Amino acid sequence: MPRLTGVGAVERPKTLSRSAYLGIQQAIRDGAIIQGTLYSENELAETLGMSRTPVREALIALAREGLVEIESQRGFRLRQLSDAQRWEVFDLRLLLEPYVARKLAECATEDGVRRLTELVDGQEELSGADLQSAFLALDEEFHLLMPQLVGLERSHDILVSLRGAMWLMGFEALSLPQRHSAVIAEHRAIVAAIAAHDPDAAAGAAHEHIVKTAAAVS
Repeated sequence: MPRLTGVGAVERPKTLSRSAYLGIQQAIRDGAIIQGTLYSENELAETLGMSRTPVREALIALAREGLVEIESQRGFRLRQLSDAQRWEVFDLRLLLEPYVARKLAECATEDGVRRLTELVDGQEELSGADLQSAFLALDEEFHLLMPQLVGLERSHDILVSLRGAMWLMGFEALSLPQRHSAVIAEHRAIVAAIAAHDPDAAAGAAHEHIVKTAAAVS
């Protein structure tokens, strides 16, 4: 059978449930949806400007991912992670992220180092009411960029799967005095070791950063 040529892929428009999913996900990451509050599905649908059905579908997907808990006929709330669940997330990060930093230090390019540095610079330049949500967005981009730069697709996918739990804990960590400046310093130490092509130092800096982040939310 001859191959088709000159036919481009069709970009599928986002479904309403996908749009709702992304909107709720963003609200969780940004801290607009907070721990300890029961939210109405109907009010959320009104806020998003859509019917309840796609919002319900989005919440079911987020519940499967462990981000929310749905209470029948009442609404939904953010999932409260147990201490064991929190430590599992950080244990997985401690296994994976020093490995990623080590591999990246072995082959980092100037462009890769520049991109990481720009993200940390962006964190340092933040100020104002949206500081925490913007800071967390850049933090996520920083940590997910490293496996991308070295082509570690499975590592990247695993880290993506852990980000939801980090959103549930992120604002707790950043509420501590001086944690913003500490995170920036820790990120710069990781980048410096990668730029110096020092795998041991890069792995050590990544390990120290995750240990300190875990201590901030314990």
